[in-house]
Amino acid sequence: MHNQENFQENLKMLCEQVGTVSEMCRRIGVNRQQFNKYLAGTHQPSKSNLRSIANFFGLSNDVLFSNPNDFRSMIEGGHFHLFRNLIQTPKMLMFVNELLQANNSNLGELTGVYERYHHSSIYKGKIVRSVFCIYEKNGMLMHYYIERFPNQDGSGKIDYHFKYHGLTFLISSRIFCVDFESIQKNEITFTNLAAVSRNSRKFVFGVSSGIAATMVRQPVATKVAMHFVTKGLMKKEHIRRATVLSPDDPSIPKEVVDYLGAGTSSIDPV
Repeated sequence: MHNQENFQENLKMLCEQVGTVSEMCRRIGVNRQQFNKYLAGTHQPSKSNLRSIANFFGLSNDVLFSNPNDFRSMIEGGHFHLFRNLIQTPKMLMFVNELLQANNSNLGELTGVYERYHHSSIYKGKIVRSVFCIYEKNGMLMHYYIERFPNQDGSGKIDYHFKYHGLTFLISSRIFCVDFESIQKNEITFTNLAAVSRNSRKFVFGVSSGIAATMVRQPVATKVAMHFVTKGLMKKEHIRRATVLSPDDPSIPKEVVDYLGAGTSSIDPV
């Protein structure tokens, strides 16, 4: 059953992302006075209007009724407009159509929350466990992930964190990701992955590389392993597990430890 209060809050959030509500209503084809009632929570949109609103923002109907905190984590970031505009361009639509026609795989099989592991370029000898979420928007896969770095004094306090938003492409059974760091807004990363099922548990293995806009932060390339957690969007309990770990931490899956390997985990800059 859909939560109307969630929809009301999420719709207000989306309105923050557009120029004017009047122009948006015109493009969606929804009466402005009727739309105001949706924002006020006094009326629910018809199935047709709900579909029109979802299509305008490139979202599925169900996502519009998500928990507002989870929804904000998905859409916020300085590059939301970039991705929404990018996937609506004619050349991108042609590219996506080619991918969909050439690929018989179900995009939904990849969606959900993953725990993402790689050796840290900041805390030498440590493993970063971030939280990575793949979701579907208007026939395309998109993702976002969060890294949290605790203070090294053992207090558990988070010194800083990064959030990445991006596009995901499935090509010839390979998963390609490109994303932007949306807090400092100065880094782009690229990831090439392949999904593997082992012992009824889903893993994704590959290589990720990134470079910042300034050379203050050195470029890095590293092996990446992701362990599937659950379907749906990222929740607070998932984010709390994002941290930095010792390589022998028992919470790291054995398959991840085996893949990352000792001494062959990353490509360091010369």
